[in-house]
Amino acid sequence: MRTGLILVAIVFATGVTAAVVADALRAGPSPRAVPPVPPTATAPIGPPSGRQSVPAPIDRLEVRIRESAPPQYSLYVQAGLPSGCAQRDRHEVSRSGDVITVRVLNSMPTGNPMCTMIYGTYELSIDLGSDFKRGVTYTVRVNDQTTTFTGQ
Repeated sequence: MRTGLILVAIVFATGVTAAVVADALRAGPSPRAVPPVPPTATAPIGPPSGRQSVPAPIDRLEVRIRESAPPQYSLYVQAGLPSGCAQRDRHEVSRSGDVITVRVLNSMPTGNPMCTMIYGTYELSIDLGSDFKRGVTYTVRVNDQTTTFTGQ
């Protein structure tokens, strides 16, 4: 008899619990329930938007003479990108007598952002023209590198 009473009590409790749960599901969320908050976008972490020009490391430098009349001269430059933040920017050429000066520039973010330590390179072919006298030695300076050539 005792086992029968316990069994009846369990069935009754299960029925009451089921009825309460079913009632709650039909009624929807309680007015005190906090609605879910959608995730908010965060600002991307990265370098600042400003950039500055800096001299590029020069890995290779070579004056090439094209076979033409008059001879055409060009400068082959292999420049470095010393980090993942470095980007190819521009180059500037000036000449004073027998000295040609070339500035090869990269751009880097301003400030001190974290950058990957990946070294990349890029190539430039810079036209130097044809205004060079035969037998004269010319000096070409590119950032911190220097080479010479003789006019043909």
